[in-house]
Amino acid sequence: MSRKPILCLGFLVLVFASLTLIVPGRPFAQENMIKRAKIFEDTYELISESDLNCSFYMHEEGKLLPDIRIIGGERMNEKSVFSDGDVIYINKGAADGLEIGQLFLTVGLRARVAKLGTVMERHGRARVVRLEDRMATAKVEKGCGTIQAGDFLIPFEQEAGEIGKDLGFGDMDPNASKHGKVVYIENDFHIAGTGQWALIDMGRQHCVQIGDQLNVFYRARPNLPREAVASAIVIDVRGGTSTVKILGARDIVSIGSEVQLNVAR
Repeated sequence: MSRKPILCLGFLVLVFASLTLIVPGRPFAQENMIKRAKIFEDTYELISESDLNCSFYMHEEGKLLPDIRIIGGERMNEKSVFSDGDVIYINKGAADGLEIGQLFLTVGLRARVAKLGTVMERHGRARVVRLEDRMATAKVEKGCGTIQAGDFLIPFEQEAGEIGKDLGFGDMDPNASKHGKVVYIENDFHIAGTGQWALIDMGRQHCVQIGDQLNVFYRARPNLPREAVASAIVIDVRGGTSTVKILGARDIVSIGSEVQLNVAR
């Protein structure tokens, strides 16, 4: 057989195969594409870089505050808040173990929550660019809050976000898993909605882990059944508290709202 008929035969096979994917009665390929699209829509970035580096956590009672602080910055006579590219001065230097290029997360005191501790906000990053024995100069990178003199610095650790599916919210057996309540909401607000951060009074002591999802409930009166109003995911865990992000809500989340883990541990 000559080479030309073989090539023609191969071409006809390819054409026929492609037609079987689109002609009526052969929906298999289209169904697969739709299924893949649905899976993609169901999964998304549940925990983002902003959640990890710009949210807040509870500095719990009895724990020491960081000893590295911002003591000033360039052009302090013109500004009190520092942002990307600004130069700041730090109260520690080479004699304290700091190194050129070292990256820190800046955090500031926000609000005190009775019996639990003080809310610490993450304000951005700063990289050491110059060193002296007892002082260092750093440049602000990726600021996302009000960085100012008096803020603390802690070594920056890169953490991975999380891709997944919002498990949603609905009725749960109150005895199926551990539960607690919302004790603080972003910016000292009393209510929150989708995408906002909050603190709950559950942490490592209650076997809570980053990535855990919770249901949030509202109860109109103590003698009435609770109603599921939102889903949330844990983005930071401390001893007795955790930071959560509200993934989806049909009603407001407020301080005092009940939360319950979606898993039994």
